[in-house]
Amino acid sequence: MPTYRVYYAERQPTDRGVRLGVPEVNPLKESEWEDEIEAPDMQRALDQFFTEHVQDNSELAWVDDEGQARAVTGLDYDPGKTYIWIESSSETGDRMMEFQGVDEATPGMVRCPLCSGHTEIDKDMASRFQEAWDRHAEEDEDDGEFASASQETQSGADIRG
Repeated sequence: MPTYRVYYAERQPTDRGVRLGVPEVNPLKESEWEDEIEAPDMQRALDQFFTEHVQDNSELAWVDDEGQARAVTGLDYDPGKTYIWIESSSETGDRMMEFQGVDEATPGMVRCPLCSGHTEIDKDMASRFQEAWDRHAEEDEDDGEFASASQETQSGADIRG
């Protein structure tokens, strides 16, 4: 069964909204996410993705060319549209979410950790990179330098697929 990668972003307000009376350019914290979904086709992958993120399509909207939110009608999703929704969490509060696209993953390939997942590389290459990354992180821990930074970024480079 094919695997699809669904890309989306989370935006949350920060406490940096205004400093010294001047509004900040971007008072939002943004995190990009990617879900891998096995499905027979792209429509079913999108259906599964949105089923996991919204209770029903009344919580989902798409953004038109003028930037206006429009209600989702029907059961099919257009992978070329930008969809938005709000996810609520007792731990983090409301999060503004945005669907950014979907690709079919190539069998035997994983996303490239060096270019933020914009391309794919084979699993063997990814394994070699992960081994080198882990070795470097261990050396940092042994040296006591930058250990916390390496540990923090290590999770972003997990490409074990």
